Amino acid sequence: MRGIRKKHITRFLLLLGIVRWYNLALIAASQYLLFWLTFSGHQFVRVFYDVKLHCIVAASLFSVAAAFIINAFYDVDKDMVNKPKQVVIGKLLGESSLLNLYVLLNLLAVGFAMMASLRVMVFFVGYTVFCWFHSHKLQKLPVVREVSASLLTMIPLIAIWFHFGHWHWGMFYYFGSLAILLFTREVVKDMAGHKGNLIFGYKTVVVATGEKTARWGLAAMNTGLFVMYWALNWIQQVDPVLPHWHPDYYLVISGISLFTAFWVSWSMFFIRDHSKILVLDAFLKLGIVIHLLSIVVQSF
Repeated sequence: MRGIRKKHITRFLLLLGIVRWYNLALIAASQYLLFWLTFSGHQFVRVFYDVKLHCIVAASLFSVAAAFIINAFYDVDKDMVNKPKQVVIGKLLGESSLLNLYVLLNLLAVGFAMMASLRVMVFFVGYTVFCWFHSHKLQKLPVVREVSASLLTMIPLIAIWFHFGHWHWGMFYYFGSLAILLFTREVVKDMAGHKGNLIFGYKTVVVATGEKTARWGLAAMNTGLFVMYWALNWIQQVDPVLPHWHPDYYLVISGISLFTAFWVSWSMFFIRDHSKILVLDAFLKLGIVIHLLSIVVQSF
């Protein structure tokens, strides 16, 4: 009996690694913070009693967990080179078990979304289909691959705004700079996993253009966006072109995130060892975490 219990506990812990529980925790925390500080009027009690909010968070967690599973399923050949430990974990859990779990998680996601509203249910049905399509088809298309991966990370946050919020320029800065940070990380990940991508024919930006061109392209893009950010900020101070402009938290965090992407893209030129690129990837991970959780600054 004890051996069976230990086996189930071990399988559960392995499963948490496959679905990247730390990413799920970050998504949930970001969603609750976004709702509390942006859409609830800073009324903490609304976070506890808003059933629709909890349903949307649950739908997000189940759908993202399912996305990690199906992505690992389609990337198993490449991960044998880039992430052999993750492949071993997947084999221990069993391919059929993971696919059954993938279907169950998606059904739970749609079920919780339906409890929020019909519109939210349609939103998450589209999201689950997009996750599968990304893993099955879009992974093989350069640029589209990186853009779609960035969108998949952002969509759970957009789900909160989609149901509760209204558009304003602050959110444009918040989501726009987050998208640039995520896209930069996707390219950096392509650099780190270039060997596996090249062997198994994954048409990443780096494989399609070559490492040198990819480095210059990323640096040029982030430099241009960083310059545009400061130019728009200066124009807005001199002769406002955007309505309801408030240089506040959203402006500051977007500037920090764009600078982080700018700094990392130029740092790539000073790294030749692929293993050291993982340091930049970790730095970008930290930048994304800070970007997501920094919304708490609005409460001060």
